[in-house]
Formats: sequence, structure tokens, C-alpha cells
Amino acid sequence: MKKLLLFSIIVVVIMASFAPATIFAAAPQIKGSDVMVIGDSYFALSGEIVRALENEARNAGVLGANDRFRDYTVSGSTLANNGIPSQYTNGINSGKVKYVIMDGGGNDCLQGWTPAPYNENTPFIKNATDAVTNLLKKMKADGVVKVFYLFYPNPNGDLNGLKAKLDALRPIMQSTIANTTEKPETYFFDIRPAWDGHLSEYTLPDGIHPTTAGSVATAKAMWAEMQKVNFFGTSTPTIKYGDYNNDGSIDALDFSALKMHLMNPTHAYNEVLDLNLDNTIDSIDFAIMKQYLLGIVKNLPYK
Repeated sequence: MKKLLLFSIIVVVIMASFAPATIFAAAPQIKGSDVMVIGDSYFALSGEIVRALENEARNAGVLGANDRFRDYTVSGSTLANNGIPSQYTNGINSGKVKYVIMDGGGNDCLQGWTPAPYNENTPFIKNATDAVTNLLKKMKADGVVKVFYLFYPNPNGDLNGLKAKLDALRPIMQSTIANTTEKPETYFFDIRPAWDGHLSEYTLPDGIHPTTAGSVATAKAMWAEMQKVNFFGTSTPTIKYGDYNNDGSIDALDFSALKMHLMNPTHAYNEVLDLNLDNTIDSIDFAIMKQYLLGIVKNLPYK
């Protein structure tokens, strides 16, 4: 009997050592149907970024082995004229989502000819930012929890002055997202650092769209940022006080956002802006932020 028991234990151990990992893997932390991807041809042309991002999520045990995100991206889409917003509408009509991954604005920059200099009232910028503001408010009303907004790398070349237009749109879009009221928790992610020094390798001959290598690099950079900001809620987030727009740095954009926040008489409490941890956002926090940017205050929060 003892020999039989010992043999049974050995068999079980051997079977466990050769069993597929999926048998003992923890349950996925999100469902693919909870995630919607919308945007233009940067995502849609080959679809490789979305597939690579799904692989990152699967390898981390966040997404099931055979699960997929809901991809509604369409090449040529703009933010204005109900392009990308219509993708969201079509998707939400098929079922609610918790997370939205998106890009947008590149094709808006290519609509017609607009002389420089550019500002927030330049038509292609205003139309795009107005569309994003309205779209984020709709997402909030629909119960979307988080949005990850990817902004483009530099083009390899300068088709129709695209680089200058993207350079103008980028900070205005980032500020618009940060200052939009009634929006989901939204992360603006600039992919340029991941592409620095690799433009020729990562860009197709058209100078705009990513190669396979560029797609994989983009997905890896996106996933690293998603983990950093706890996008899918799978780890304990760390608050970076003062970083209102959640771009990883505390700078003039955050200072401007704090000022606008205080000027709004109905502003809600935002933990990130409570720089002295007194459960109130007020002029003291504004002064602390100013001193931090001047180098007088070295660390946030300041107590």
C-alpha cells in the first residue's frame, strides 16, 4: 500500500511538471470585451500594434489566451467630422466598455492647407480638440473608466508640413484632455521617446506608418506605461503629486491646470493636486506648486 501511495505521488508530481502552464494559470484580470480600440491608420493599417499589445497583456496574465480587444479603428479617420467619434458610437452601441485605447488628430492635420503659425484657434486644431472634449464627456456618461490616448511619433520626412502641425497640436491636445471636465481617467502618452533614433527602422517608406518593428516597439512602450499608471487596475497605483495630466513630469502644463482648477468655482477635489495633504485644493497648493517649479520646494507632497 505504501509503495502504491508513493508511486501515485510521484506520478502526480511528474504530470504537474509537464502540464501546460495554462492549467494552473490565474484567471485573466480583464475581458477583451471590456477594451475598445479606436483611431486611424496608425493603429488600423496593419493592426500589428493592437495585436502586439494584446500579446503583452496575455503574457502578463491580464488577458485570456484567446481573448481579443474590440478593435474599431479605421484608416483615414479624423477626430472632427464624426470620424473617430463614430467608431466609439458604433462600439458602445454593441456593448459597454470599461477601457478605451485611442489615437487621433493626425488626419485632422492633413485636412486642407493652413499657414503657420498655429494656435488653439487654428481650424484643424480647434476642430480636433473640440471633438475630443465632446467624446470624453460622452465616454464619461457611458461609464467608461479609463482612456489611454496615444500621440504619434515624428514623421520620417515632412508630408504637407505634418511635423510642424503635429508639434503644434500635441501640447494643445494634451492640455485640452487635462482640462476637460467630466471625463474618464485619461492618460496622454507621447510615443516619440520610444522612437528616438529609430525613425528609419520603425517607419514605412510613406514616412508615417509603423513597420512591424515600429508596431512592436510602440506596443511595448504603451504596455510599460499602462503598467506604470495601473491602467487596467491590476496593481497598486502610486500617486505622483502635482502631475495633473499624468505625463510623468511636473511642469508648466500642470501649473496651468492647477490654476484653471482653482478658477472653477465648482471644482472637485483631486488628490493629485492636494500638495500639502490637507484634503483641500486651494491657494496654498498653488503656492507650493510655484515654489516646486522654481526649485525652492524639492519634493511633493510638501508638509
